[in-house]
Amino acid sequence: MSKKRFIRLFAVLLALSLFAAACGGSDDGDTTSPKDVPAGEIPVGGTLRIAGASDVDFMDPASMYYTLSWTLARGVFRTLVTYPAVADFEEQNVLVPDLATDVGTPNEDSSEWTFTLKDGIKFGPALGNEAVPGVTGEPITSADIKYALERVFIPSVGGGYPFYYDIMEGTDAFVAGDADEITGIETPDDKTIIFHLTEPAGDWPFRMAMPASAPVPADYAAGFDAEKDSDYDSHVVASGPYYVAEWAPEEQITLERNEEWDPDTDDVREAYVDVVDWKLGFDNDVGVQKVQGGDYEIGLDVSPQGPALEQTLADPELSKRLINEPSLCTRYVFLNTTVEPFDSLEVRQAVNWAIDRANLKTLQGGPITGDIASSIIPPGMGGYLSTDEYNPFGTDGMAGDLDKAKELMAAGGYPDGYDGELLFVGASDPPHDKYAESVRADLEALGFSNLNVKTPAFPNQYTQFYGIPDKNVAIGTSAGWCKDYNDAFTFLDPLFSGDNILESGNQNYAEIDDPAVNEAIATATKTPFGDERVAAWEEANRLATESGAWVPWTWDNETIIYSENLVNPIYNTFFSHIDWVVAGVTTAE
Repeated sequence: MSKKRFIRLFAVLLALSLFAAACGGSDDGDTTSPKDVPAGEIPVGGTLRIAGASDVDFMDPASMYYTLSWTLARGVFRTLVTYPAVADFEEQNVLVPDLATDVGTPNEDSSEWTFTLKDGIKFGPALGNEAVPGVTGEPITSADIKYALERVFIPSVGGGYPFYYDIMEGTDAFVAGDADEITGIETPDDKTIIFHLTEPAGDWPFRMAMPASAPVPADYAAGFDAEKDSDYDSHVVASGPYYVAEWAPEEQITLERNEEWDPDTDDVREAYVDVVDWKLGFDNDVGVQKVQGGDYEIGLDVSPQGPALEQTLADPELSKRLINEPSLCTRYVFLNTTVEPFDSLEVRQAVNWAIDRANLKTLQGGPITGDIASSIIPPGMGGYLSTDEYNPFGTDGMAGDLDKAKELMAAGGYPDGYDGELLFVGASDPPHDKYAESVRADLEALGFSNLNVKTPAFPNQYTQFYGIPDKNVAIGTSAGWCKDYNDAFTFLDPLFSGDNILESGNQNYAEIDDPAVNEAIATATKTPFGDERVAAWEEANRLATESGAWVPWTWDNETIIYSENLVNPIYNTFFSHIDWVVAGVTTAE
């Protein structure tokens, strides 16, 4: 594969470093303020100003996999189906048509899905307001969606999550170079696209709501994709209400209104503002001050920390403009099941008993940052298991039980601990450095006496270590995952299925290949949506958790600030951020 990255990061790339004292009383819900303002009261026009620290990973919809990037994609790219822009969290997960006329029609066993495109949908300009002959202003067709999904498997593109689409018939032949197209994508006419799958997939429409399925004009993009590393990233063509007018990496992103977008075809994006001015590279505290002072309307990956959070929570006005909602993300410590002694179930379970999860949560900032995790799947997803009902490694206050852990070490054949060298990788950025120190102390107390500790700058632990099995990382302390859509498949299949251990871009960091876990994932995947599927994912969650390959320690909340100039700041659980395409600014003229 190409040099491009294959990791999904949290929207806040550097975890909140908060004082535990700042978190008292945060469970009462007063710090959240999702709105739902009547459309007639939302200003039209003006500039939405965003203060951010980190850049998007890619502009190319096939490659982008950061939550930041998906937040941007909401206004630049359209997909066959999408998520509604409403305040109700349950309703947010009910797909609605976008480019398509409906949310897809399956055959009897959901191994075939048919979509019909709307009339009046057109491509806009390319990045930099380039009018592309034969593309800009021309209708989006089924062939453009077909090519978008085929290029996910082109090495030069570096698709971010091809494992969601490899069940299309003919994909293997296309990847192997034995076919010029994926035969399982049928386009009988410009308005119809039919997906033929090798197995039932009741969640296929959810996969069609991800940016990689956004239409890409084949004749234009193919020239970029033919290079060693595709540069379509710098020439992306808009299909949504905005196009990328400027992208100066790490400095500036500017979006402007796409005049080819027809609002009559789009029931989701109101696109109230004319321009999005997204400044990058802010120091976190400076970005917070700029938003709270009204210089910017939204903070993207900048959040109040330490004393700034205390001040925000104590100030009646600032606390009204602080959103603190579940992000459907789990942070965890992983243990490589292919590295001695973690090839022993008892040893992995011993580590789960030994880790002081309460201390990790305190280092992160306490209750406001989310609940302590007791299993893999976070609250809000089918397959989630309440801590009150399921906590296989539960201890008093979740602070660990060293005596129980040592008993299991002995049962695993290591009564005196383990003195072999183990590669232990965290990250250097606060509070990740403190996470590593806490886990190391717990492991040393358990008898691990020869830890080779490395702490690269975040997020290099993913790209330089975790995602490369040949590195033989035994212990990773700064790992995390967010759902791609609201189904446990997006957690357990890429992270626990033995079939998804890759030579590079690997996300099954624990390299677990457990037949019972694999079978449970396969069973749940094939189960139709409904109560039976939820129960199947619950069982898979239990088996994955009890494998001990992970020490899940927090289900994250997302902490977001906005200024008094922002109108209708609805929090959307899919993007884990404010759904800016339905927000307005009071500075509009």
